[in-house]
Amino acid sequence: MNTTPQDPNAQGGTTTGGAASTSAADYKIPAIVKEKFAELVDLILVTESMSKEERNYWFQILPIMTPEQVTRLRGILNEEKNQLAKLDSDYQVELGKLNKKHLAEWDEFERKQDREERKGKEDAAEKAEAAEEEDILGELDNL
Repeated sequence: MNTTPQDPNAQGGTTTGGAASTSAADYKIPAIVKEKFAELVDLILVTESMSKEERNYWFQILPIMTPEQVTRLRGILNEEKNQLAKLDSDYQVELGKLNKKHLAEWDEFERKQDREERKGKEDAAEKAEAAEEEDILGELDNL
């Protein structure tokens, strides 16, 4: 099985995924298959569930398949494409929720750090002020 993510929206029978790309030029596709089954060729090229060898097999066997078999293959590949698109959409929604949650947590963390920093500065200023008051009172006592 090929687990490299590929772009099902790629044009001209080319898909991109990771560092590799799959295109019709990578295969020995009979001319009749290119002409008669162009949509199916694109579906086979973008499917994530086939290896290069499996794609080659389907390209070679397409001309001798019955119309029912071709329809069934097209249905399977379309269903896979639709299910993967749905999963990707669901994943994007969940990712957005997680990002929002983590952003809120990060904002709270930064606010807490700011409060602690301000508190530290206030405490230091109060100590300095108290020391200054003691110095002034000490000078007044010495007069």
